[in-house]
Amino acid sequence: MHASGSRLDRPSAHVLRLLPHVKPPPARLLLVGAGTGHEARALDARGYDVSVLEPEAAPQVGELPVVAAEFGSTDFGGRFDLLCEIGAFARMPRAEWVAAAARALRPGGQAFGAFPNDASALLHAVGAAFEIERCEPTGGGDALLEVVLRRR
Repeated sequence: MHASGSRLDRPSAHVLRLLPHVKPPPARLLLVGAGTGHEARALDARGYDVSVLEPEAAPQVGELPVVAAEFGSTDFGGRFDLLCEIGAFARMPRAEWVAAAARALRPGGQAFGAFPNDASALLHAVGAAFEIERCEPTGGGDALLEVVLRRR
């Protein structure tokens, strides 16, 4: 079990709960961080065209493409429909995350995942580049918000 209470042997419940609120497959999806590979495999199995961004290639992701690069310094030219966030926002300077996410997503593309539970700070951080479409507490006592952002 992870410190947040999530299980490490299955995809994040946050990610799975947000899928009905984002563009359905087939959509080009960038997963920021391979983690244990469960999210990548689950999203791929649901029909998304998944690319994984990881500072170092992760063999546990199997056949899915892994881009070995840092999120903050990679320019994807707005080619993704979706960006799945599983922790980079909390580890990076927020302005750097917002700029990187905006570079990865096409206009109208969505970023989704679990974000720190501070809606006003989130709105302030992403307001110029994104609209908040969904922002709900997880209810699990893990101080996270399940969020869907739309790139302006």
